[in-house]
Amino acid sequence: MDTNNVINKVQKLLNVFYVQQKAASSVTKCWKWNINEFSNNQANHKYAVLILNRKISQKQEFIKKIWNNATLRIAVDGGMVHWEKFVNNLPVIDQTTMKLPDLITGDFDSITEDVLEKYKTKGCKAIHTPDQDHTDFTKALKELNNYCIDNEIQMDHVIAIAQSSGRIDQILGNIQTLYLVREERLLHPETKMYIMSDDSLTWILSPGDHIIDIPEESRRVKGCWCALIPVGEVCERVTTNGLKWNLDNQQLKFGRLVSTSNTFDGSEQVKIKCSHTLVWAMEIPSLTNVHSDKENC
Repeated sequence: MDTNNVINKVQKLLNVFYVQQKAASSVTKCWKWNINEFSNNQANHKYAVLILNRKISQKQEFIKKIWNNATLRIAVDGGMVHWEKFVNNLPVIDQTTMKLPDLITGDFDSITEDVLEKYKTKGCKAIHTPDQDHTDFTKALKELNNYCIDNEIQMDHVIAIAQSSGRIDQILGNIQTLYLVREERLLHPETKMYIMSDDSLTWILSPGDHIIDIPEESRRVKGCWCALIPVGEVCERVTTNGLKWNLDNQQLKFGRLVSTSNTFDGSEQVKIKCSHTLVWAMEIPSLTNVHSDKENC
């Protein structure tokens, strides 16, 4: 057999393989985001709720629904105290319908010992996570992931109830945890992670294409805000559709352009294509108890 012919054939096969691999790696992933899958308890969607160490200020009816319908409920350290206060402020008839947390996690420096012991006797599982290299939020997600592995459950969504005001170090610490979910694979790669504050939802957009279903209320109420923020790195190219001020293959970078105080153009979906990781945040008017002067369109 001619050695040169063999070498040429092998080279051609390798070239074909290279082209196929390059084409496969260039396929852009598209994420679809629909918060109705957990906020309206759509069937067949599993989700977990975490209460962080902040006052629960969202509307009572919304919290009751999203908490009781969750697949897994976690109180994170002092979040247990805030959960108890929330329940005690409900009408008596509603207090009895609130399900207990499945897990209480943290280093337990913010929860009182009597509260912890009371709920342990009621059947809540307490998991002490003393590691000071990570926040209680991050450690709670690790315990959530352990629970899912042990029980062979894959969550579609994880919602952490927090606040977006107050100490900026804690706000940024929560954003850091969103990044760690992806970088350290704290959750299943198909699980979508959100932070829910008083009137908004925040999550990470990985490089690729994203289609976000916009709730009718966010489209209807004039001036509902949204934002695309490049945290930790420059996003070289961003293209959007469905915003009042769309981006067209533009760079987002601190010190230059950052898309804050944007809003929606009335479309049912916002489409985003980004070259690098971004933080997306959007207002959900029905979450808040605070009176708003915004008008319906």
